[in-house]
Amino acid sequence: MSSLLPLKPTPRSASDRGLEPRLIEFEDESAEQILSAVASTTARRILNRIYEEPMTASDIAAEIDSSVQNTSYHLDRLQDAELVEVIETWYSEQGREMDVYAPTNSALVLFAGAERTTPSLTTALRRVFGAVGIVGVVSVIVHARWSVSTPVPVSRGGELPQPDPTLWETLVTFGTGPGGFILGVSMVLILSLFVTWYWRTYRPTQSHTPA
Repeated sequence: MSSLLPLKPTPRSASDRGLEPRLIEFEDESAEQILSAVASTTARRILNRIYEEPMTASDIAAEIDSSVQNTSYHLDRLQDAELVEVIETWYSEQGREMDVYAPTNSALVLFAGAERTTPSLTTALRRVFGAVGIVGVVSVIVHARWSVSTPVPVSRGGELPQPDPTLWETLVTFGTGPGGFILGVSMVLILSLFVTWYWRTYRPTQSHTPA
């Protein structure tokens, strides 16, 4: 006879849940509680295991060769330190509810010396402008070589010579040529990399850095 209980779904990993890293300075108010919660080797093994895959207390206990009571004790302390949370509820074959535990962050970093570990926005912008400058020089060189290789119509006898192009015409020619294409694609790529760095690295660091 098939079981009437629901099948255990696959829990979402840290990447699937869109979690961000958590950076804690040693002088932060929560640092002492976190250090106390992970002081035990068992607690660290539990935390390391659920970072690999969300699990129930009984499954964790079997993985680390510990009792369910001891595992539950450390899970409660990790929850109090906001390192672990319940993300789902499964049911045993007897119909008993079983909480599924997972980390609250994609990574946990304890650090000292905020100035040395915090990413610098000024440095990042300096690199962006440097990259834009290099790309600009390369695109101008490509445009110049392309202009030289492009045949220029020769005026016939009696016809007036072609006037020099205006600044707008020069810009249009550059923008529609290979130099402008290289510049445009490179600018989009550089901007995308900077935005990705800002939202995934710089912004989480600033939001967790104590004032």
